[in-house]
Amino acid sequence: MKEKIKLKQILLLILIMMSIRVSAQDSAISDKLLENCKKELEEISEKKVEIHDIVFNSDGHWLILYGDIGFSYSYLPTELENLILDLNKKGTNINKAIMLNDTTWSVVYGAKSYTSKSLPEYANKDFETILKKEKPIKAIDIENENQRITLFGNNGFIAKGLPNKMIEKLSELNKKQVTLREVTLHNDGWVLLYGKHGIAFQNLPSDLTEKLKKFGKNKTKVNLVRFYKDKWIVVYNDAKVLTNF
Repeated sequence: MKEKIKLKQILLLILIMMSIRVSAQDSAISDKLLENCKKELEEISEKKVEIHDIVFNSDGHWLILYGDIGFSYSYLPTELENLILDLNKKGTNINKAIMLNDTTWSVVYGAKSYTSKSLPEYANKDFETILKKEKPIKAIDIENENQRITLFGNNGFIAKGLPNKMIEKLSELNKKQVTLREVTLHNDGWVLLYGKHGIAFQNLPSDLTEKLKKFGKNKTKVNLVRFYKDKWIVVYNDAKVLTNF
C-alpha cells in the first residue's frame, strides 16, 4: 500500500515538473516574440511611418499594420496570410484586424469591407449592422461574448458589457459629436481615444496609467494602446513607440 502511495507521489511530482518546464518554455517563446515585435516597431518608427494597428493572438504572435499598405508579422494562419498578401498586391489598405487564435480572425479593409474566419456570430452581426449603415469600421476589441466594442463612422459605436464609466464617456462624446478614434479593452480596464488628443481610461497597470496621464497633460496624441498579457505598447504621435518590455 505504501509503495503504491509513493509511486503516485512520484508520478505527481513528475507531472508537476513537466508542467513547470512547458510553462517556462512557453514564456521564453512569448518573450522572444515580444522582443522581435519591439524591434520591428522600432524599425518602422525610425522610418517615421504611421503605425495603424498592432494585433496579438493568444500565443503571442503578432501582426503590425503601417503606412498605406505596409504590414509585417511573426506568423499568420495560411488563409489569413494569403488574404493579406492578396490585399497588399492589389494596393488595398488594411484598416484593422483581430486574431483571437489560429482559426478565429477578422480583417477590415478598403472603404467598408471585411473578411472573417470562424468569428463568433455576435461579432459578425455587429459588423453587418455597421455596414448596413454604410459606415467604415474604425476599431474593434473583443474580450468575450459579453464584453466587446466596435467603433464606426465618426462617433458611432456598438458595445456590450462595458463598465458604466466607459459607457457614460462614450455616450457623452457621441452626443457632442466628438470623433472616436480608438478603443482597447484589457481585463477590467479600458482605454478610449477621441478628438485630436483626448484620452480616457480606467483600471490599467500603474506604470501605464502614469504614462497616459503625462500624455494627456501634455496633449500628446496617442494613436494606439495594445496589450499582450501583462505587457503593453503605446503608439503616439503616429509613429513613436513606448513599451514596458
